[in-house]
Amino acid sequence: MIKIIFLADTHLGFDFPLRPKKEKRRRGMDFFTNFDVVLSYAKQGQADLVIHGGDLFYRTLVPAPIVDRVYERINDFAQSGIPIVIVPGNHESSRLPVSLFMQHPNIHYYSKPQVFNFSLKGVDFDIAGFPCIRKEVESKFPEVVNEIQPHLRKESVKLLCMHQSIEGAKVGPSGYTFRKGNDVISIDALPADYNLILSGHIHRTQILWTKNETPILYPGSIEWTAFAEKGEDKGFYEIDFDDNMECTYRFVKLNTRPMVDVLLEKEVYSLATLKEDILYQIEDLPSDSIVRFKMNNTANLALLNVKLLDNIIPATMNYQVAGFRDSFASRPSKLS
Repeated sequence: MIKIIFLADTHLGFDFPLRPKKEKRRRGMDFFTNFDVVLSYAKQGQADLVIHGGDLFYRTLVPAPIVDRVYERINDFAQSGIPIVIVPGNHESSRLPVSLFMQHPNIHYYSKPQVFNFSLKGVDFDIAGFPCIRKEVESKFPEVVNEIQPHLRKESVKLLCMHQSIEGAKVGPSGYTFRKGNDVISIDALPADYNLILSGHIHRTQILWTKNETPILYPGSIEWTAFAEKGEDKGFYEIDFDDNMECTYRFVKLNTRPMVDVLLEKEVYSLATLKEDILYQIEDLPSDSIVRFKMNNTANLALLNVKLLDNIIPATMNYQVAGFRDSFASRPSKLS
């Protein structure tokens, strides 16, 4: 059995200020914790390869201490003997920061369309891929496929890795579906000679299929990055190839903190009644909740300020305030 771990969209460094102006719980460690969990899972499960599908970092210009924090983890993991392949995503502007930490022979990342060749338990694997194409991928993708093709070995198991939107992928609470377009790869454009296609970029875990029924795996992000993802499972894929090179895969769910919408629905509030309502609404929530407050009447938003919320929201919670009324899964009264 050959085991591959596939994750993506870790967004490391998100909400991780190096010099915070005030002490409060930050979400940054949630992302690092789940990243560590995946790497530990790969070690303990004796994985043969780990693939990261892009957006390793949360933005292009990442402070050096955060880069080092991330790369130290990857370097330590590589020293365990398990190779790791990384696709630069759009958040990295399709190029990873340069570092000596990334020079370990078990660390591989795409700087151009290319193929990394592995022998895993005596079986040849070709892990093809390319950095995220941020504009006009529809027209550029056929050139990428043609550039990779000569480097694929005839008898190898072939995986194509990317960080792109693919036709049919769904996102958001309304289930928006990507259709053909300049920045979307068409299902018809996907090559037929791969055993599996792996992609990051879409934060909802899902499986698509090519015209010749090759699976396309999106693992989604490892943490909720926005309330639009509330309720989605977060995790990664464990992919197994048996002795006949038949492929199976399963989604492994990661722990995430609860995200809760709280609707403050009275038309008129005083500071006292607003405080009372908030305390009532949050008293039964899990202590580590991530809370979004929404005002039914936005005229009351001036009362919902940082000073008030910092004084009454437990330090174990994170909160944010939505400025406009819109449709969402609210709870107009205390949770049952």
